[in-house]
Amino acid sequence: MPYDPNNDYSVPYFWGTVGIVYDKTKVDIKDLEKEGFNIFLDTKYKGDIYLYDSERDSFMMALKALGAYEWLVKCVETMEPEIVTDEIIDNMAQGRKALGLIYSGDAAYVMSENENMGFYMPETGTNLWSDAMVIPKNAKNPELAHEFINFVSSYEGGNKNDEVFKYDGEIKKVISSLFSKVKVIASNAE
Repeated sequence: MPYDPNNDYSVPYFWGTVGIVYDKTKVDIKDLEKEGFNIFLDTKYKGDIYLYDSERDSFMMALKALGAYEWLVKCVETMEPEIVTDEIIDNMAQGRKALGLIYSGDAAYVMSENENMGFYMPETGTNLWSDAMVIPKNAKNPELAHEFINFVSSYEGGNKNDEVFKYDGEIKKVISSLFSKVKVIASNAE
């Protein structure tokens, strides 16, 4: 990552993207392909959308769609979204709204819980992020922290972590074994 290019101080363990989780019984994939993130301004979905309570992800969506601040204000003022955090996961799994801005791993969980849900990443692009582990300078038990990092970084630990949280790990073996899952998610969006 740019903040630690040689991984001297951090160990990446998850990566993902941001996209649109949608109810296939309410949203036509052709609308998503045509509108991308602008679907969040399509008034036929007014009052039936979720946005993450995250400036980083919401502004990314607005930047990719049009021109950031004005787009986001228009979306919030005209579309009556529920601004949420992790509530989107269970709510979309239960089919409570038509659309939501969501992290890829959360979308994989939603789709595993409800076959009517899909995941779409607009062609205009999206965020690509990575989570990393670090040991603070004042850690009370750095030896145990190193053991934990070593376990999560192992194939076995990384694979278990990926299975539970549905995000792809940074370990090359895990990434290659899970790459087919990414293809499956993408094909489910079609």
